Amino acid sequence: MIKSTAKKVLVIFIAALLALTFSISAFAEVPYESYTYWSDVGEENKAVYNRPMYSAEFNIETTAFGIAPLTKIKDITYDNEGNLFVLDAASRIVVLSKDYAFVREIGLIGGTEAYAEASGLYIAKDNTIYICDTEGHRILHITADGTLINTITLPESNLIPDDFDFRPTNMAIDDYGYTYILSDGSYYGALLYDSEMVFQGFYGANTVSATVGSVLTNIKNRIFPNNTKLAKTTKRLPFCFVDLAIDDKGFIYTSTGYTDTSRKGQVRKLGPGIGNNILGSDDISFVDTKINNTYNSGAVSKQDIFDIEVDNDGFVYGLESAFGKVFVYDPSCRILSVFGGGMGFGSQLGNFVTVSALAIKDGGSEVLVADGATNKITVFKITEFGAKVKNLIALTNKGDYEGAKEGWEEVLSIDNNFQPAYGALARAYINDGDYETALELAKKGYDRDTYAIAFEYMRGEIINNNFVLIFIILLLVIVLLIVFLVVSSKKKIKLIKNKQVSLMFSALLHPSDCFTEIKEKRQGSIVLCVISVLLFYVVTILNTLKGGFLFTVYDVASFNSIWLFIKTTGLVVLWVVANWMVCTLLGGRGRFKEIAIVTCYSLQPLIIEKVIRLLLTNVLLPSEASFLTISEAVAILWFLLLMIIGLLKIHDISMPRLIGTSVLSLAGVAAIVFLAITIVILVQQFGGFIVTVVSEILTL
Repeated sequence: MIKSTAKKVLVIFIAALLALTFSISAFAEVPYESYTYWSDVGEENKAVYNRPMYSAEFNIETTAFGIAPLTKIKDITYDNEGNLFVLDAASRIVVLSKDYAFVREIGLIGGTEAYAEASGLYIAKDNTIYICDTEGHRILHITADGTLINTITLPESNLIPDDFDFRPTNMAIDDYGYTYILSDGSYYGALLYDSEMVFQGFYGANTVSATVGSVLTNIKNRIFPNNTKLAKTTKRLPFCFVDLAIDDKGFIYTSTGYTDTSRKGQVRKLGPGIGNNILGSDDISFVDTKINNTYNSGAVSKQDIFDIEVDNDGFVYGLESAFGKVFVYDPSCRILSVFGGGMGFGSQLGNFVTVSALAIKDGGSEVLVADGATNKITVFKITEFGAKVKNLIALTNKGDYEGAKEGWEEVLSIDNNFQPAYGALARAYINDGDYETALELAKKGYDRDTYAIAFEYMRGEIINNNFVLIFIILLLVIVLLIVFLVVSSKKKIKLIKNKQVSLMFSALLHPSDCFTEIKEKRQGSIVLCVISVLLFYVVTILNTLKGGFLFTVYDVASFNSIWLFIKTTGLVVLWVVANWMVCTLLGGRGRFKEIAIVTCYSLQPLIIEKVIRLLLTNVLLPSEASFLTISEAVAILWFLLLMIIGLLKIHDISMPRLIGTSVLSLAGVAAIVFLAITIVILVQQFGGFIVTVVSEILTL
């Protein structure tokens, strides 16, 4: 009996140990965070863990080939046969086979031409090599064995400014023989050459974004110039391209790198001709949305995308320098996965000290990242999950929803954090005519575009199937309403018999009479004021929580009902207090109660609009949002009209004086908020001081 029990205990212990081992290996499958971002969940994108699409397999170390150690890897790229070319800062190129075995070295060109400061390497389709010798102000065009073909320098052209410094960093050649060259520090765009290497001009420069405020300031300074303003004037220049890549269709992809605090639109896809961005990426951040910088030995590290690659299916791979991470985006600019890292302390496989270059092999089956500090090249291979995702996205983009349906269901069973799967699977169900399931999936994945498609189909189906019933109900409602109006007008029926309630509702159509009665006859109810303000708060919350999915951005994790209460009820109270204080000082005759009644009664149009909005957002499509815009505009104008009439009546002042006191009241609201925040901060600091003193006393 004892032996049997001991065996059972041993079996359970071994099973638990195996389970623990499996659990640890599952969590430690890669030595870095693999994550993605969910968009359209709230005001900010949300980072979540996802199943790794790429795993670090091994490092390539050239010291194992019996050659001199690399000085500093500057760039890596593949030729058409799958051979890897590694550009070193010691004026040499190391060539490795597709299996990463050493093939040969290319040293000084012609035995004399050094290129130690070269920063870019490009292999043309004819396997000739272009070395972007940045500090040499030239591009060396050589054969595969290192023989010099020609040297490209700055062309002579009236299109090029006199002070232009030709410092080539990267280049690409399309199928038509057009050559695109990036020059370090050039904000004019890429230099464009035709198939005969004749300079054609600059291509695809970034534009300078301007706010309304900056435009108005610039206009004012031009109209009223003076020496002080001219001295402070700075000319904003577009951000420079730092890298470019070309796909099999000849489209040029560019990376802008760090783009100040906006950090958006770093990657662009340039169309033919003038080189405008056709990727729709101007409002997309291609780096982390929350991890903006890190402090390393007192220095601020800013994220950028300094190296990009694109495969033949339009998937974009971006390498950023601050953290050493690779960002993978699909052709629609949706982020799929982030992997790698190290933050300058990379010692494990897949982590880095200073990333210097990125390359992809066989359409993204392998992603290579070079570390310029350790001179190692890490090979990331696509996982089974990653290969499945890329294949399914390609099928979905081609419209083969049925062929991708089963695969997307499998993806969600493996990783339910993969947001694109929900929208893609929803489209498959739309294709099958199952709109309810499609709506459910699109809502889970916060895919409002797909949700709108499914909702439009389902709404049309409901209307078609119940058109007669809907028509009869509408006709019946209209007839009953007309009958009621006629009867009530003849018999003088009053729906609202309570005088105070009737007075409040009369403000909607007869504001002058209503507010005159409030002022002269001391009418109006504070209880109804409180009810109105609370009702305003409730309908605002309902619009957030129960409004149509297509028109609301609601995140359970970040929703704060207290903050919403402050923005509605709190703002009304602050306005009443501020207006009372200002008008008391400046001769306004309105009492505190009267100001409160006028303000709260004037909220009725906003309350009605929010109720209407709550109903309409659950039946309208985004293309029909103009109805909501019109109703909101009418409600705001109606509210302002009631407020103006009411304040004029109770304060007995002129219109110019009303405008002045209202502006001062708004300033008073801002001052009260500022003082409240200051007091809270001081109380927190004082509390922290007390806690520190008490803890010090207790440790004595």
